[in-house]
Amino acid sequence: MSVDETSAMKATLDGLVREQAERRGLRDKKADELKASSQDVMTKQVMTAQRYVENRRELGERKTKSGWSTDRSHAQPGNASAFEDAPAFEDSAAPFTPEPPVRVGREVPRRAPRRPAPVDDEDDAFLNNRWRE
Repeated sequence: MSVDETSAMKATLDGLVREQAERRGLRDKKADELKASSQDVMTKQVMTAQRYVENRRELGERKTKSGWSTDRSHAQPGNASAFEDAPAFEDSAAPFTPEPPVRVGREVPRRAPRRPAPVDDEDDAFLNNRWRE
């Protein structure tokens, strides 16, 4: 190889290295811009979600304060559950076992299963086509 060829190859290689470095710099800059913009979008979404939650809580409080709530325990504080003072079961060791249903009427004998139709060995290749008849 001659000196001119090696110097041309070095110049080409230097140009490629420089171009690669510039592309890497542009790619990093673009990635930083995308991260910043996505951070802004996510911050706005979080703020919107917080406002939504606060509004829903406020609406729930307004409903219970003004009597909109359908839950009677909030509307009438003196109202207690009817099941709190219920007596306990005497025998808690015996689990509930339902009785089998009682059959009404007479027993009907079951029919015997149908027997399969006899197979015609001559028509095995043409089961759906009765061309011989």
